Amino acid sequence: MRCLLLTGAVFVASAAFAVGADKGQIIDLTDTIRVGLVEQTAGRAMIDKYGIHEVTMEPEMSFKVTTGRSTFLGISTQVGTHVDAGAHVEPDGWTVDQIDLDHLMGPGVLVDVRGKTADDPVTAADLEKQNIHEGDIVVFYFNYHPPKKGELYSQSYLTDETARWLVQHKVRAIASNTPGVENFKRGVSQHWTDPENQKVAWPVHKILLSHRIPILEGLTNLDRLLGRRFRFIALPLKIVGADGSPVRAIAILR
Repeated sequence: MRCLLLTGAVFVASAAFAVGADKGQIIDLTDTIRVGLVEQTAGRAMIDKYGIHEVTMEPEMSFKVTTGRSTFLGISTQVGTHVDAGAHVEPDGWTVDQIDLDHLMGPGVLVDVRGKTADDPVTAADLEKQNIHEGDIVVFYFNYHPPKKGELYSQSYLTDETARWLVQHKVRAIASNTPGVENFKRGVSQHWTDPENQKVAWPVHKILLSHRIPILEGLTNLDRLLGRRFRFIALPLKIVGADGSPVRAIAILR
């Protein structure tokens, strides 16, 4: 009986080790929420010109007056590591509490386009060279330059044709290490921020989001995914009627 118990214990320990060994390494792809996040990643113009609020954190409960602690957090739905819902670009678009969570969990494919500049978009031809399949979450690793004082950030972008290619290939979602995926020079020339131009503004977002393909932006640590297979997970807060939400994004290496 003692031998049988010992054998059983060894089997259980071996099984536990096998499960642990099979578990992939978790890579945190989420930028840290902090005061200064908006200015550091998107630029002061986002605050002064477009009205995006900087992150605020203020103490509420404290150990000086009670036996617990809490913090008030003020953060835009469109800063840091976040997901866009249809309501971000369409007045009657679907909201983040209506998001299909299945679209935010799945096999990830890293598309390294750091060789592209702000004048060199990522095209459908570029994606044809990648190993992208139906149901994948496509993660774009852009050559991103944080904003200089008084300026916006610099990066490459997706074209309308690229967005349509992603729809046609039935990807689950797309993601990037940047605050946006659009051609901002085009946006300036076409006055996308003018309410009268609602129909022409943010075409890449509209093409993807109209097909319920979520757009995740502001990822970090993508260098750790180079040449690796991984499963991508990013879950939003369930905020009624909201156009987006911060997410905690991770990759599980295979």
